[in-house]
Amino acid sequence: MKLEVYDLGLIDYVKCLELQRSYHRKLIDGSQGDVLLTCSHHPVITCGTSTEDAHFYTPSSELEISGTPVVSIERGGSVTYHGPEQAVCYPLINLHNHKTDVGWYMRSLEEVVLSTLQEYGITGIRVPGKTGVWIDENSKIAFSGVRISRWCTLHGFSLNVIPCSHRFAAINPCGLGDIKIASIAELIAPKPVSVAEVTHKLIANFIRVFKYEV
Repeated sequence: MKLEVYDLGLIDYVKCLELQRSYHRKLIDGSQGDVLLTCSHHPVITCGTSTEDAHFYTPSSELEISGTPVVSIERGGSVTYHGPEQAVCYPLINLHNHKTDVGWYMRSLEEVVLSTLQEYGITGIRVPGKTGVWIDENSKIAFSGVRISRWCTLHGFSLNVIPCSHRFAAINPCGLGDIKIASIAELIAPKPVSVAEVTHKLIANFIRVFKYEV
């Protein structure tokens, strides 16, 4: 199987969302093959289909005024933060070419992150009943939320590279309550790390886990 990979760098969330949706429509109608978009975003709060008003500690209107957009989208899950401190991956792939199993897909995305963390000597874990990748049962380092239509995937996951726990202070991340927000840089300090470097490793592990040629 072949995969097209595009590293978009630092990109506005809404602009990237429009690009995702365009690829997704083409994937469904068969005019586009599998694509992986990687990027980081200017600070933004995104709200999945499970978001409740109580998941905001600071009203969304105040966040908007302070310069942090709040965007409601069609992915699963609740509210989370995206920003330049993260490596973000959006797979637009047809699961008919892999396995038509949502659980398998989510675990495979987690495996991409777990393998990448291992390259930094970090042991991530899965927490039963919760999505994403954790350092322990109360410390989360990667967030995932997807939508699957006709077995074609949309949205994806983010991995915290640079410390950004303060960015989550205005929200209840994923509606999970009082959790800690971890990052690679904090866990391997004083060794240096960059979003670009982590993105490169995520791409390589995605290709391996999903058995692609590029």
